[in-house]
Amino acid sequence: MSALVLNSVWGLAIDWPYTATAGASGGRLAGPFNLERPPVTALFRPANAEDISAIYKFTSKADSGLTTVPKTKQAVTEYVSESLDFLAHKPGANRLLFVAEREGKILGISGIIPRLGVDRPFYSFKRSRHARKASQLDLSVRYDTLQLTTDFDDYTELATIFIDPESRGSGAGRLLSIGRLGFIHAHRDRFEKDLMADIRGWVDEDGVSPFWKHLTSRFIQTNFDEADHHSAGDAAFIVELLPALPILMNLLPEAAANCAGKPHDLSAGAMNLLLSAGFQDTDLCDIFDGGPAIRCRTDRTLISQTVYQATGGGVAESECKYLHFTGEGKNFRAAIGAAYPGAEKAGREACDALGTITPLVALAQNRRG
Repeated sequence: MSALVLNSVWGLAIDWPYTATAGASGGRLAGPFNLERPPVTALFRPANAEDISAIYKFTSKADSGLTTVPKTKQAVTEYVSESLDFLAHKPGANRLLFVAEREGKILGISGIIPRLGVDRPFYSFKRSRHARKASQLDLSVRYDTLQLTTDFDDYTELATIFIDPESRGSGAGRLLSIGRLGFIHAHRDRFEKDLMADIRGWVDEDGVSPFWKHLTSRFIQTNFDEADHHSAGDAAFIVELLPALPILMNLLPEAAANCAGKPHDLSAGAMNLLLSAGFQDTDLCDIFDGGPAIRCRTDRTLISQTVYQATGGGVAESECKYLHFTGEGKNFRAAIGAAYPGAEKAGREACDALGTITPLVALAQNRRG
């Protein structure tokens, strides 16, 4: 049975299924090809007030270790409100929240902190390697130290990312992660010259962080969740309680030392995705769970390095995935689909989701995936 469907991109009423041959005029369609009912493409956009209940429905179930995920309705409301304030250029707003949705269902959230170090210093541990050799004996030693630092102040942070458990495996993770880089590229003057991401640290099978257990909790003597909660407010206690002198890692249990810079098993994929998008490893890690920190120059991301202005849509398949994005502020939208950069063409499905055939298009994955 066929159905009459209005194609929102080309403004055509098409009787599905339909076979068409496109001419060269305008360069908008590549043919001949078969038009079939297009699958619904997930859309990335800034969160708004109507999303609050849907977001809270799945973030309220988030693991306690995901301390940056807003788990109460009030926390979600405050996050969305501040995000809307930032989009409206209101002073003091320093958080952005985005959603990925498909057919009206919110699949997940991701965030940006436009500038670290505005309200309080952003603390990390910096790992350094040392070597010593005895002058009179055939003895030598190598050891690492951790030193409290604020190296990431004045960076833009790619922050919260959380996918509704029911939507995992849907491809929403890539869109939620890379979509932020598209937004930053489209609003370059509102972000810093460097980007960073703090990856969740490794925990054992009981959900315990050896790094916290054997190192940080010896100085900040409270539970992990409470310490991380306090760090989002007045973080003065961090510099007041953690040692000012370097911490000798060879004095720590091996389980703790090995956790410095090691990602959580469930976060390794997200980390690798950002590494493939231009980010690089650093010698810095989180002060609570030892999770790795990665960084990238804002103008050197995969998005910024491969972006082009599409002159038309219609591409149905391509070897790589491409981020398509358009609009500004609260009207920003992004989707992932096929593209043909050699002819500056965009993907049919992504264009239909965005409502334009001339979006900005950039690689959403490097050549290795």
